[in-house]
Amino acid sequence: MMVEIGRADQARVLRVEPEPVPQLRFPLLGAALWWALPAVAMLAGGWTAAMVLVAAGRTDDPTAVITCGVAAAVAVFGGMCLFERLVGSPGAALGAGVAVQLIHSPFVEAGVIPGWSASAGWVLTAVATGALVWRAHARRPPVIRTAEPVVTSSEALDELAGAAGPSGRGRVTVSGRFRLTGWPRTALQAVELPENPPREADAVVSVETRSSRGTAFVVRNDGTHADLVTNEHVIGTARSARVSIAGTTRDAALLPRPDPEHFAQLLGEHLPHLDEPQRRHLAEQTDLRLLRIDSAGLPVGRLGISAADTLDALALSLGYPHGGVPRFVWPAHPVPLPAIGLGRLVLRQGSAELWTPWRVQSGNSGGPVLVREHGELRVAAVTHVQHDGRRSRGNASHIPAPVLRAYLDAVEGAGGY
Repeated sequence: MMVEIGRADQARVLRVEPEPVPQLRFPLLGAALWWALPAVAMLAGGWTAAMVLVAAGRTDDPTAVITCGVAAAVAVFGGMCLFERLVGSPGAALGAGVAVQLIHSPFVEAGVIPGWSASAGWVLTAVATGALVWRAHARRPPVIRTAEPVVTSSEALDELAGAAGPSGRGRVTVSGRFRLTGWPRTALQAVELPENPPREADAVVSVETRSSRGTAFVVRNDGTHADLVTNEHVIGTARSARVSIAGTTRDAALLPRPDPEHFAQLLGEHLPHLDEPQRRHLAEQTDLRLLRIDSAGLPVGRLGISAADTLDALALSLGYPHGGVPRFVWPAHPVPLPAIGLGRLVLRQGSAELWTPWRVQSGNSGGPVLVREHGELRVAAVTHVQHDGRRSRGNASHIPAPVLRAYLDAVEGAGGY
C-alpha cells in the first residue's frame, strides 16, 4: 500500500506519548562528583607524591618510591579525566602533562629527574595534545579502492543537489573524496556536488546517549514538538538522548516501540511479497527508534518519506561520523560535522543497498539516504549497517523506505502516514 501524504498531515507529530524520562534524584550532587572526583584525585595525588618524596629525602627507600609512584599515577589519571571532560579527547594528554608539571619540582630537587625535564615535559604535552586534536578533528571518509565505480552525469548531480544552474561537466565518476564547505552550512561534502549542502541537510542531526552517538533526522515537526528517526542500536539501553540541532542541544524522549504483531501486519501491507515468517522476522529485527524533542523556535523543517518501492538512482547519504571539530571553550565538546556523500541506491524487494566509493563510518548509523522525488529530497533508506571493513566492495545495507513507513504507522497505532 502506498499513500501520498499531504504537508498538513506531515506537520503534526505522531499520536503517541513518549516514554517517561527518568529524573536524576540529586542532579547537583551528580554534577559535583563528575567534576570533583578527578580534580581531587589530581590535587591529592600530586600533593601526596610530593610530600612523600620530600619526607623521605632519598630515592633508595622502596616504600617511599612505591608510595610516591602510586600517588603520582593517581594524580596523572585524575588530571587526564578532568581535562578530558573539559576539552574532549585532547584533554587526556593535556591533563597528564599538567599533572606531571604540578608535581615535578620535588622530583627535580631529589635528583630523580633533571632540571630541564620541565621544558621537555611541556613540549611533549603540546605535541601529544596536538596529535590528539588532529585525530579528533573531522576526518574525511576513506576511499574504497575496490569499490564498483559510480558513474553519473553533471545534469543528474545538479538535479539531485538542487543546483541553481547547470555545471556543464558531462559524464562524472564519483571519486569518494570529500571537501569542507563553509557558509551557510558547514559540512564534509562529496567533491562532485555543486555549491553548498541543500537546505534539507538541516533536518539531519547528531544524537548521543551516555554510551553512544549516531545520526537522526526529523520526520514530523508541528512547531512545538518534532519526531526524529534513528537506529535502535544507537539508543541501546538508554532511557533518553540529546540531539544537536540548529546550533542548540535539546533533550530527546523516546517514543515507545511498536507492537510486533501490528508492525508485522503493516509490513504485509507495505511489502506484500513477504510471507508471514519473513514479516515477523523483519518486525523483530528492524533497527529503528523514534525520538521526540521540543522544537519551539527551531527553524528546521522535516524530511518526507519516499513513496517508491523500487529504485535505482543517484542518492545522497547524510550522517555525522565520529570525530567532529574540537573546541576549547565551554562546553568544549567536539562540534559534530555532517558528511554528505554520493552513491547509487538500489531499492527492490524490500531491501536497500547503497553503493559508494567511500566507507560508511561509525556515527552514520540512523542517517538518511535521500533521493530527489517530486522536486524535493526524500528519505529512501536509513543507514544501519557499516561497510564490512577492508573486504567491502562499496555496498552497505540499509533499511528501505517501505519498512520505515510501516514502522511509523505501527508506532502511531494507525495507518495513513
